[in-house]
This record gives sequence, C-alpha cells and structure tokens, in this order.
Amino acid sequence: MIELVIIAATRFYREGLALVLQSVGGFEVISTGAGIEDIATDPATSNRGVVLLDVTGSQDGRSAVISLRTRDPGLRVVPMNVPEKESDILAYAELGAAGYLTRGHSIAELVRTVRSAAAGEFRCSPCVAAALSPGAAQSIVSAGLLSHREAEIAELLEQGLSNQEIARRLCIALATVKNHVHNILDKLGVRGRAEAAAWARVQRLDRSALLRTTGARTPPATGVRPATVPVDRQVNR
Repeated sequence: MIELVIIAATRFYREGLALVLQSVGGFEVISTGAGIEDIATDPATSNRGVVLLDVTGSQDGRSAVISLRTRDPGLRVVPMNVPEKESDILAYAELGAAGYLTRGHSIAELVRTVRSAAAGEFRCSPCVAAALSPGAAQSIVSAGLLSHREAEIAELLEQGLSNQEIARRLCIALATVKNHVHNILDKLGVRGRAEAAAWARVQRLDRSALLRTTGARTPPATGVRPATVPVDRQVNR
C-alpha cells in the first residue's frame, strides 16, 4: 500500500484526487491540505510516503519541495501541474523531486508516476533522463532516430523558434512544419516541444545519432518509452 499526502490549494481538487486514487487501489491517502503548513505537524506524514504537490497555487512550488525534503528527508515529493518547460522540469528534479506531472497528464500517468516514485525511480521522458543521467542516454537514444529535416527542425526548436518562424527559416509550409514537429514528438517519445528541445540540447544534435543511415529503418513511435532514473542518480544538489 502506497501512502499519499495531497497538497493543493483547491479543496475539491485535492479531495477529488484522493477519491480517484483510492478507487484505483493500492493507495492510501493519509493526509490532505491546502499548503505545506497543513501537514507540517501531522506525524503520519513524517519520513514516509509520496507527497503530491500542486504547484499552481499561491505557494512557491520549488520552495515547497525544499521545505518538505528538509523537514522530512524520507518524503518523496511529486510536483503536479509543472509547466511544460525544460527549465522547470529539470529544476524540480535537481531539487530532489521524486517525479513530476505536467498540466497535460492523465490519471493513468499520475498512477504510474506515483508508483515509480514510491519505488525510488524518477519517471520521465528520454530527454530528461539524458539530462539527469548522461551515461544512461545511450541506452535510450538509438542511431537514426530522426530524418535530416526533422533534425533541422529539432535544432530550431532548441533555439526557441515557433512553427511560423521555422517555416519562414526553412522556406516550407506551416502545415509541413506542424507535421514534422508531430513526428519528432512521436519518435522521441516526449510530451511537448520543451522536452524535444531539451533532448536536442542534451544530444547536441550529434548528426551521427540523429540522421538516418542509408537504408536504415525509422523506429516506430512506440519504440521510445518513458524512462526511469534512480532517484540517487539525479543531478547533485
């Protein structure tokens, strides 16, 4: 049984989340609160369990992670509703978060992430795994993953260009750019442009890894799965 603490400013949100997770089975919600101060004196939350921390409220999510882990080092904190930006995702990981959930995640993904956190694994996309554990990246990224054009667009995503800006830069139709971006996300197994840009940055667009070799097949979209990184292998804080 995985013990859970839910921190969210909106009462019906945290209570609804508690009902959903308990209906799944294998979870016990032992405490809920609007902020970290609401669970600070609850002995049931000390040094155990997984804390789901909604970072969309008024409290500073990063400060909350630091405070919770300083007070109770055994807590595994999973920030929820993290902005889908590489800097935010990596910042929470570097602070010792046991996982993360962006705003577009489903209940099924929430369940998988919590179970991974309880097992001491940081569930993340391949690009985030590569950033946290560069040595593990080679087991995630295979040669020939992107076409030449997709690699070009991935490089422009890393530079922060919009679809329209990419279309103008490459002199191609906007619809073509959108199609390429969709294919890039599928092939890399990432959840958004920010994670694709992070992947490109980590790999430094190594052409030997990104470009298809003659006659090589492109792996299917399901070929790259979310990775898990042991919590103790995250970036030293």
